[in-house]
Amino acid sequence: MLMQDAHTTFVSWLGTTRGLSSHTVRAYSGDVGVLRDYLGREAPIELLTREVIIDVVSSLREAGASDNSVRRRVAGMRRFTQWLVAGEHLATDPWAGLALKLPLAKTLPRAVPQGELDLLLRHLCRAAGVSPRQLPADRLPHADDATTLVAVAVIVATGLRVSELVSVRCADMDLAGASIRVIGKGRRERSVYLPSDWLVGLCRSYLGTRFELGVDHAFLLFNRGLRPVTPPAMRGRLAKAGREAGLQRHVTPHMLRHSAATQLLEAGVDIRYVQRLLGHASITTTEIYTHVSDKALRNVVANANVLGALMR
Repeated sequence: MLMQDAHTTFVSWLGTTRGLSSHTVRAYSGDVGVLRDYLGREAPIELLTREVIIDVVSSLREAGASDNSVRRRVAGMRRFTQWLVAGEHLATDPWAGLALKLPLAKTLPRAVPQGELDLLLRHLCRAAGVSPRQLPADRLPHADDATTLVAVAVIVATGLRVSELVSVRCADMDLAGASIRVIGKGRRERSVYLPSDWLVGLCRSYLGTRFELGVDHAFLLFNRGLRPVTPPAMRGRLAKAGREAGLQRHVTPHMLRHSAATQLLEAGVDIRYVQRLLGHASITTTEIYTHVSDKALRNVVANANVLGALMR
């Protein structure tokens, strides 16, 4: 088998049998593409040796790739060689016995400060013709702006990934139970909950507006042309809304997800519940959010006032 054929077959296998998202499949394809381009598209896969792996990783480092990027590439390439060995395309795994020291970057998630979140939501409410204090009317006057408002409000309240949000179907909405059925990474199913009557009312009004406009697809969110909203389009909507609201930073859906997790933990919600809400397979992933803000730490210490209690 040639490298190009192996690459194509592996990517097809991921998409059809592993239930991975299109974003994850593209990431794996890019990882394996590094190996393919290094050896050449017409090279036989038998040339994929331990020495080649070491050379590829070294070249990534020399090119200035970050530690996180190298780790990502290594994970994808390792998965590819495991597939080759399992399918008996390779006699031995070139990773066997190979120990690479790849430092794990301990970067904290970027979150949007609470004051800027408030500015963003108030701006979106004005654009959509919705009051932030009263239950929305049955008919939303500005449907396209309401799409962005619904998306931001749901992510902030539930911590959904943008890919999960745009995949939500109308049938997944349980407004009576104030919940949304979500299919996350690895096709794992979970439920997230809408924590306020206002958000439930907004979703109900949005569904009613959607019906009146005659949207004919199954997905919850729709754009100006009444078609489903894609992840890139949602990122663009949020960036535009942030600029119009006067925010001092470029805001992404992932930052809103980080904000949701951070605020839940700072409010005292048990990390196991936050793990389940975010759809993390391992609590280790959720633990990065325990690095709460300095302001939250200062407030907790001040409220505890251990020294003052002793002196009383």
